[in-house]
Amino acid sequence: MASSVLRVPWCFLLLALTGCEPALPDATGVGPRAEEKLGTRESDIRIANSLTTQELVVNAIAANHDANEALATSSLESLFDPDVMVPSGEATLMQNQLRDPFAQRFMAYLVGCALGEGETLEWLNPLQPSGSQRSEWAGSAGLCPWWRTEVPGDACLKRVTACLLARNNSRGFRVELSMRGELHEPELGIAEPFTLDAWTQPIDQLPTATSPVSSSVPCASRTSGAGRDCGWTMHSVGWCPAGQTIAVGAGGPPSCPSGTPLGSSSDARMVLRVCRGIAGCDSADTRHVASSQGCSAGSTNPLPSPATDPSMSFTCPSSGGYFTVMTAPWDSAAEGTANVGFTAGVQAPLSERAVYRIREGAFYGNLFGRYALRDDINVTVTLAAGKRDGYVINRPPSPQAEPIFKDLYACYDPGWVSGLAYATYRVCALPGTHEDCAARVTGPCWGSDTVATNRCEMQDGPLLGGDGDFEKCRDGANDPWAEPVTVYLNGACDLVDAQHRDLCKRRSEPPPPQDGVTSKR
Repeated sequence: MASSVLRVPWCFLLLALTGCEPALPDATGVGPRAEEKLGTRESDIRIANSLTTQELVVNAIAANHDANEALATSSLESLFDPDVMVPSGEATLMQNQLRDPFAQRFMAYLVGCALGEGETLEWLNPLQPSGSQRSEWAGSAGLCPWWRTEVPGDACLKRVTACLLARNNSRGFRVELSMRGELHEPELGIAEPFTLDAWTQPIDQLPTATSPVSSSVPCASRTSGAGRDCGWTMHSVGWCPAGQTIAVGAGGPPSCPSGTPLGSSSDARMVLRVCRGIAGCDSADTRHVASSQGCSAGSTNPLPSPATDPSMSFTCPSSGGYFTVMTAPWDSAAEGTANVGFTAGVQAPLSERAVYRIREGAFYGNLFGRYALRDDINVTVTLAAGKRDGYVINRPPSPQAEPIFKDLYACYDPGWVSGLAYATYRVCALPGTHEDCAARVTGPCWGSDTVATNRCEMQDGPLLGGDGDFEKCRDGANDPWAEPVTVYLNGACDLVDAQHRDLCKRRSEPPPPQDGVTSKR
């Protein structure tokens, strides 16, 4: 059967699994799509991950037997959308469980994994006063779009599980990921919402920050100049060759006052900013390299011209590295276009594959259905004694020596020096321990290891050669899961805090990106 190629920004990433887990109730797989002929697709997704381990494993929906079963055997609209849902015990239970903030976060990520970009699911927030409870969750990855109106089906639940597990990290860091994998789909079941990102946009928020950089936010009032910290657009990511001096421009020369222009500006005077790394920056940020508003910086001319079109040159670090280009109209109220040009030989703009080069490992399993949880776990939301409107979230005590979900797994890339320790840190809520873990670490996904055997049969699935996705991975009982998600990072230490940097050492660094060189985009 013909295959299609997909790619998504999941920080973006990958999907899915199949394997041997406790049987779900019969209704789990009886939606209209359950009997359709299966096709296969390769898919990559970029997406952010900041769902904490605790929010994933002890929220009042996933970690409640009745709520979890209802979620696995119902459409999302029937349980949450106030305009669609029919009064039922399941819908009432969900509304009660949403009094748990962890459950709200879990559902936001679930909808982000299941529904496509531009889709939303409305719901009522019981933590808000009556009359202002209507809220919405936004879709992103589109791994199971029919869950909105239909019973999801077993394969769908596993894809969303893999997505959720990959987006979890114990520190709650907001880190962009690239997820890759092969999708075994009902034919025509997913409308290919993602394309392989040939041009990767920079990120607008640092992992440890609670909000985007100020420069990425629209200006509250009209202002002008390249020194402002509002109203900028994240344009592209490039690779700075070690020790070289390079130039970036949108109509200005490589160096003032004259020379062959790099790129162009149109419709309005434009400004440029360059930052170190793959994230945007503010003017006072230590990652700020330079900003430009043209050779005649003091001019107040609001239109493009040889004197006002921006450009800059800078010297790359001795080790080379990524740089980010940002663009904006000189006048924040204007609208213009910056066609950014680069010195010949500079690799920019870079693709997603070139930006996310560190293979972290693979994630697979199923957290849905009545039997997905340990029998002794059941998170409830109950009315607090003596309080008319107060509620108590009854969670299991911490630490837990065994994972709360029976069938969640992770394996690690053989490139880590301390792979088992890194993977355990990644999936456990208590760094440095094997407690409060979201998943069981099964061993190295691939490669020789003196202690553990490889958990996956392939390290580059056949549907898209060269993307390095682990396939046919096995759990601790040696049962296969056909649709693991493989995660790639930009930096080896992206998901590790300062106290545990020894865990993110790699056996070798990947070579510089090898994207095709582009002179103007």
